[in-house]
Amino acid sequence: MKKFYNLMATFILLSTLASAQYYYVPYQNAGTNPGGLNNDSEYPVGGGLDASWTVLRAPSATPAWSAVTNLPIAFNFNGAAVTQFKVSTSGVLTFTTGAVTVPAYSTLALPNATIPDNSVCIMGIRGTGTNDNVVTKTFGTAPNRQYWVMFSSYSTSNTNVYSYWSMVLEETTNNIYIVDQRHNLAYNVSAGIQLNSTTAFPITGSPSLSTVAGADATPADNTYYEYIFGSQAADQAKLKTLTVDKYLIVPGSVFIEGVVQNLGANAITNMDIKYETGGTTYTYSLTSLNILSNTNYSFIHSTPLNVSSAIPYPVKVWVDIVGDADHTDDTLSSVVTGLSFQPTKRVLMEEGTGTWCGWCPRGAVYTEQFDTVYAGSAIIVAVHNADPMADAVYDAGLGTLIAGYPSGAVDRKDIDVDPTDFGVSYLNRINDVSPADVGVSAYFNSVSRQVDVVVSATFAAELTGNFRLNAVLVEDDVVGTTGAYSQTNYYSSTSQNLPLVGAGHNWQTDPNPVPFSNMVYQFVGRNIMGGFEGQSGSVPSTVTNGTTYSYTFSTTIPVTWNENNMRVIGMLQDADLNTVLNVNRGAYGITTTVKELVADAFSMSVYPNPASQSTQLEVNLKYSSKYVIDMFDMLGQSVYSQQFNGSTGKNVFNIPLNGLNSGMYLVKVNVNGSILTSRLIVR
Repeated sequence: MKKFYNLMATFILLSTLASAQYYYVPYQNAGTNPGGLNNDSEYPVGGGLDASWTVLRAPSATPAWSAVTNLPIAFNFNGAAVTQFKVSTSGVLTFTTGAVTVPAYSTLALPNATIPDNSVCIMGIRGTGTNDNVVTKTFGTAPNRQYWVMFSSYSTSNTNVYSYWSMVLEETTNNIYIVDQRHNLAYNVSAGIQLNSTTAFPITGSPSLSTVAGADATPADNTYYEYIFGSQAADQAKLKTLTVDKYLIVPGSVFIEGVVQNLGANAITNMDIKYETGGTTYTYSLTSLNILSNTNYSFIHSTPLNVSSAIPYPVKVWVDIVGDADHTDDTLSSVVTGLSFQPTKRVLMEEGTGTWCGWCPRGAVYTEQFDTVYAGSAIIVAVHNADPMADAVYDAGLGTLIAGYPSGAVDRKDIDVDPTDFGVSYLNRINDVSPADVGVSAYFNSVSRQVDVVVSATFAAELTGNFRLNAVLVEDDVVGTTGAYSQTNYYSSTSQNLPLVGAGHNWQTDPNPVPFSNMVYQFVGRNIMGGFEGQSGSVPSTVTNGTTYSYTFSTTIPVTWNENNMRVIGMLQDADLNTVLNVNRGAYGITTTVKELVADAFSMSVYPNPASQSTQLEVNLKYSSKYVIDMFDMLGQSVYSQQFNGSTGKNVFNIPLNGLNSGMYLVKVNVNGSILTSRLIVR
């Protein structure tokens, strides 16, 4: 009897293994890497790839295996634990480490007898070029790590192609990801998982699966395929994306949009899209659909979200289908914030450059063009690296966002952007809505050479966040007196001989390097006064609609800096997201004056806001002082004016609103020439 049970157990095990399978879910144009753990840029070894990657296999003229390598994470393949693997230069990762035959440099249809059992494949790539390396790196922390195997700067049958693909093994989930990362030209591959010579799970389109990603070196254009062990659920819907305006001028309404992905084997024929805000749920029922397995459906909810006040409106959105096998991926949330006025948006472009950088002349050319074309709305800082104009703090901060020179960040949302693409990023970012206006002014003491920069943000809503103000000193027309200011120039006819004209030069006819005596540098970032992350504590964690918050930055500038060629830039940052929400630039040349700056010596707030019969103005003075309160309508007409002798500390005054029309008003407080303003809504 015991023998019978053992035979039955063996039969059940073999039956289970025989029916074992994988299915995959495509994430076309995901714009990110799976799990968001790997944010490294996609570059060759020694050519910009982060040094923390390890070379597993160098290039080979003929297909070759890597050494057998131990897996640094716990991982199951096809339901069984695996601890070692090896990789071929032809794009095959196998757990059958005793395999001898190396698959050819070819797009083989899966399954194929020349491919070892228990393999992951991306075939059609070939590691034959000088820069073609298989590299590995582990991301995350146990038990949720990912082990990446990347084919870096790989070749194809078309020798003009460079290509980047990765295979990712994920701890705990035991998922396998095939990631389409970067290519300068489109071509075809054969990709998928092969269990043996008769069983494989190729990606649809193989062996003529076309690449999707473009030439962007960041994950912003990546596509990936998620392989999951087991059988696909019959019915499963995922709310893949949620699109809703972050800010909206009140009163107004906004439609909630999104994409539902069918992760089930069955087609979705009926579903409800629901959203909840303020305790009320709104349902949009969709019928007679035919959303096939692994495809997407875009929707616009039938009931718009009404926004009537300048406050945040949390929104929870979910998809509901009958028999959904997994509810953990049904829901996404967002916040729509009402704005009492439309702040003026400007875009910050921070360009990494250096006199040592032979390709950086194109940065000078394109930044000059954008400053001309988008004058006033595109604000540029040239952040120098390893040359006499470098500011160590600014250089180190921007260095975390770029992988090479010249490249930069646009509002720190688009990162590692080549200067030739600044225009595209500008057009994307100028349409972002900022929650606040930014103001900036500066005062210079010509005796002490102290510069005081006042940066302010006037918020259009009640918000909570980690907001910070910052100030940057920028100098134009910078010239040097030593060879360290000479500009390396790879565009020169004596170097790469490439055409490039602009920024006062014909770089092709110029020598390499261009002598310092012929170089004038623009937009030089001399000092980022609040640090790269912004000044902590410069804005309270909760801000009030219509209130202006200011901070004064002070520094002493060297005599070698020309204050007449300088501008000050003020910015509002989101420190949690490391992004720039808005920016402004002062007039050309710093005002020469010994005026006492007291903007940081007082603060103000108006409450209630909105108000009807009256409101209270609170002025907190650091020192006793006279001050003037003025109130204007949006046509600039004065509706209230008073002068007071204020004492140190809190001063509270009642402002009557009887007789005023409903609408927006500006409350201004002037303390010895320093001004703070707050917007007030009268109802």
